Amino acid sequence: MERCLTEEQITKAIINWLNSNNWEIIAYDFPQSGTGLVLHPSSCPESKNKGTIIPDIISVREKTVIFFENKVTFSLKDFEKINKLRVTNEYLVSIEEVLSKTPYNNIKYGIGLANKKNVKKRILLHLEKIDFAVICNLDGSIEVVYDKDNVFNKCQSTK
Repeated sequence: MERCLTEEQITKAIINWLNSNNWEIIAYDFPQSGTGLVLHPSSCPESKNKGTIIPDIISVREKTVIFFENKVTFSLKDFEKINKLRVTNEYLVSIEEVLSKTPYNNIKYGIGLANKKNVKKRILLHLEKIDFAVICNLDGSIEVVYDKDNVFNKCQSTK
């Protein structure tokens, strides 16, 4: 039986990798923890849950902010959620509120996935929906699969 990582393990590994590469963690969320920052759509800003998105990690380095959605398995739905943040202004007010105390000049959106069979191939089929993708290996090391704007060009592996 193939050993699997949990979403929490993936998130922790990515946080460790980001920290070791001088990224400041603004917020993070573990599954069902309720600790993350909630992004509300402009269409229903007062709603508690309707249309909300809770990024798994928000981090900043050198005025570049990154938003991560982390999952154990590939799901096109998650790529579409990231793309919605990237290409619409639906969450802009909420994002600006979350980043109100953080100097930034650009935002990138991407995904972190467990390194499973064919995951790299599947990621490469949907690059137009994300700015970056990383995979987490069983040993906790992180591999950058895609980095459209080279935001991770100075990052080293944690293992």
